[in-house]
Amino acid sequence: MAEESVFRRSYQKRARKVTRSRNGQMLDSYVLDSSVLVASLIPSDKYYNSGTIVVKRLLGSADIVYASAIVPVEVCAAVARRTKDQVTAREAGKQIAKWASVGRLHILYLNETRMRRAQEIGIKYYVRGMDAIIVQIAEEKKIPLVTFDQSFAERIAPLVKTITQDNLAEEIIPLEESDSS
Repeated sequence: MAEESVFRRSYQKRARKVTRSRNGQMLDSYVLDSSVLVASLIPSDKYYNSGTIVVKRLLGSADIVYASAIVPVEVCAAVARRTKDQVTAREAGKQIAKWASVGRLHILYLNETRMRRAQEIGIKYYVRGMDAIIVQIAEEKKIPLVTFDQSFAERIAPLVKTITQDNLAEEIIPLEESDSS
């Protein structure tokens, strides 16, 4: 349990009791790929508008959102590499840490069991190592993975449900919200 979140155990239990249902209904759960967070942080990204809407929708709702512990590393590195701005990259890391500290983003750590499964996913589905770790979380939790990397989504589609730029409106964003962007 302790390795599943950056929160203390007592806070985790309290948060789960509060966020497991909304008006008696089960909440939706998602795994976020780095590509979505990066898109939401870089205005020149071709998926910036969609990324911003998805991040606001998911991290501003009561839904349960997971990310691998590698995602903050990937996001900060991608933002730094693409913007050539270390300050912006550090701010991205701080924002992700804030989402985690207030319970909006549940960070899952790589342990031996997850590592072994991620290795098998990488081998079987021909995905990069870091991507295999993210897929492993979606498989473990039996929830959709949100990504803007279409070729990655196609490779892992036999294993986990994927939500991409192509099906955001049906899966996450109400049509009136996506039409206004």
